[in-house]
Amino acid sequence: MQRRRSLPVLTATIVLGLGLTTTLAACSGGDDRTPTRSPSATRSASATATATPTRTPVASAAPTSGTTPSPSASTPSDDQTGPADDGTGPGTGNGSGVDQPDSVDFAAVTAQGVAAAGGGTVVSLVGSGDNWTVLVSGPDGSQTQSVVSATLGRVTSGPFPKDADSATKAANVARAGALQVKADAAATSAVGAVSGSTLTSLVLGGSGSAPVWTATLSAGGATRSVTVDGVTGTATAA
Repeated sequence: MQRRRSLPVLTATIVLGLGLTTTLAACSGGDDRTPTRSPSATRSASATATATPTRTPVASAAPTSGTTPSPSASTPSDDQTGPADDGTGPGTGNGSGVDQPDSVDFAAVTAQGVAAAGGGTVVSLVGSGDNWTVLVSGPDGSQTQSVVSATLGRVTSGPFPKDADSATKAANVARAGALQVKADAAATSAVGAVSGSTLTSLVLGGSGSAPVWTATLSAGGATRSVTVDGVTGTATAA
């Protein structure tokens, strides 16, 4: 009788022990509060980190307020290394760099004026030194004006048309038809009539049958006038 009562007690003790062990295991699992990352969350974070590039700041290239710009970028170059201009070389524009040549070749000067006008007769020559204004009358009496350099031997300004009324045009045509002494020869005769003189102007006048050149000369600070017959070439100082 004693053995039969011991078996149920032992069985109950074993069952009670197993139940206590299960309860303790369940309580121990509930205390772990560390969340487990799902595979999908891990992949999402990794993809986000990979898709977003890292931007590196770039330093500004703008110059500081104390930077001085290069002169060559804004200021024209002024080359001072070339040879000095002593004024003896050929010039440009209305002169040659020589204000007072030793002599003037009036034949060359007047020929340049006529060529620039396309032909005609010189009716006026005005100037001094290097620059001479040559006025040419064409076959119809129209006038053309040019500036000629005596040193360069060429036109430096013009040719330009010069207005003239019908009476002046007709007179020019008549005088040119009777003229035997051209402007260059008249200038040479006039200067030869007054010792030490230089020509300042020569103008064709008179009539169609008796053309006359009137020359204005400078001699010793004084002004002299000389007439030259357009047919005979005789010079007469006033």
